[in-house]
Amino acid sequence: MRYALVLTAAALLAPATLRAADPPITFQTQPVNRVLDDLRAAADLIGGEKAVKALNAGLKEKFGEKVFHGLDLERPIIGYVTLASKPEDIVAVIAFPFTNEKDFLALCERFNNGKPKDLGNGIYELPPLDPRHKARMKFSERYAYISYGAKPEPALDAKALVPANKIYDPADQAIFTGRFHFDRLTLDVIKAIPTYAEEIKKELGFGEDGRGPLGFGKQEMAIFKPLFEEVEKMFGRYVLLLGGGDTAAVRLNLDVPTGELSVEASLKGKPDTALSKAVAGFKPTGNKFGGLLTPDTTAGFKARLPFFNDELKNGTVKALEEGQKAVGPAGNAKDLVDELFKGLIRTVKTGEADIVGAVRGPNKDGDFTLVAAVAFEDTAKLEKEFKAFVEKDAPQDEQDRFKWSTDKLEKINIHTYKPQAGGFLDITKPFGDDKCVVAFAFAPTGVFVVVGPNPVPVLKEALAVKPAESPMLDVLVNPARIKKLVEKTGGQGADVERALGNEDKLISATSLTVTGGKELKVRYAINLRLLPRALFSTGGFEGGDKVEPFEKK
Repeated sequence: MRYALVLTAAALLAPATLRAADPPITFQTQPVNRVLDDLRAAADLIGGEKAVKALNAGLKEKFGEKVFHGLDLERPIIGYVTLASKPEDIVAVIAFPFTNEKDFLALCERFNNGKPKDLGNGIYELPPLDPRHKARMKFSERYAYISYGAKPEPALDAKALVPANKIYDPADQAIFTGRFHFDRLTLDVIKAIPTYAEEIKKELGFGEDGRGPLGFGKQEMAIFKPLFEEVEKMFGRYVLLLGGGDTAAVRLNLDVPTGELSVEASLKGKPDTALSKAVAGFKPTGNKFGGLLTPDTTAGFKARLPFFNDELKNGTVKALEEGQKAVGPAGNAKDLVDELFKGLIRTVKTGEADIVGAVRGPNKDGDFTLVAAVAFEDTAKLEKEFKAFVEKDAPQDEQDRFKWSTDKLEKINIHTYKPQAGGFLDITKPFGDDKCVVAFAFAPTGVFVVVGPNPVPVLKEALAVKPAESPMLDVLVNPARIKKLVEKTGGQGADVERALGNEDKLISATSLTVTGGKELKVRYAINLRLLPRALFSTGGFEGGDKVEPFEKK
């Protein structure tokens, strides 16, 4: 694990009381057998028997024929992180249950392609993950404790080792759980949080030469620097707010019957603190266009961009303003581009930057309809500039495809565009072929687009959609309808069925939800059954053979 992960966790936390005896960061897994069974179940959900076989083969390739021989599969893996006033003194410890020392040393040798070096006094040297750090190992209480850091040896002192029974909570049934205990931070560590923050920035790639993360150069950093600065302010404010924190946790779960893999982060505040009051007052997220995903949806998504506080709004607004400057004159489209940026800024300030898209159908003729909406605050001028740009700069044959104000819903004008059929990428084929028409409208709080054989009535219904409670992100698919959509475009429906199945109902492929109450919970889930199984049906995986189970002991 990269050092930055440890530092990030440390930078986000502050205590109410101080107790240094126990590590502030702890983590656990379920007994190794269950972890392996869940791993095999996940592979089976994604790629079936061939994927399980490939997984077993990969483990044998890495660990040898004996695979996990030497590891006690009936007990959990545990670990913890000790923080310090200096980032370089942070040490992470992970403890593996073993059957006997000889077999576990052999397991280490198979994994690392070399024998652990005996340093004496029961300490062994292992290859580090990063050359800046060291890895040391010691056996104690049927666990092999591996410490990792710049100075890992003191963590293996007999008095410093934390027993597994102080870490492991058998009532927690998640595959993996990591916890942060706010009241275990020392005063020295609290004072060092600014230093941690600087280390995090270095790890993320923020350099003094003006460059930034993700390979950003000076031009990109000029645009995004205001956003990064506001995010830094936000984390500083949250550090103070988290002074009322009790515990934070991250859990990984797999629900085999539904195929859902989820990661959930939770934060609990102490009673009557600013944090607990803020969490209790957290309002459920909504989406002003969420109702566009109707029961006849083939595939669709709804999302709200995370502009939920002043720092994120202000930072994004400043970034958009810098982006507007960087675009420059933009030729004949200058007025349109300027209004586009201005409208995006207005939208971000509302905090309701919603996007929804859905393909519906098929209808009785086998045709589909695309419905989409994007939040945009006060579209009147955007509509005017878009029409002026088309009439002034588009080729005549394209201008002829537009029909302005062909219909109206109250004060909202409805326009249409007749796309050209044929060509390499024929978008009309699934949406009515030669009957395909694009209808669009600039509503007061968003731009609506419908593509299909009879789009205007659908657009009118869309314009009347009401806001609804919704996850921050939700991607939904109907496998049976997607199969028909692919066949409509000339593709192979059998490939879809092999990849997604053939259920005729809407299934959430992936979602992100945020809820408040007694705890703040952020939950991301993905349905493993809907991953492209076709990838596992060709090349690399040979079917037909019996799948060998994981080694039990």
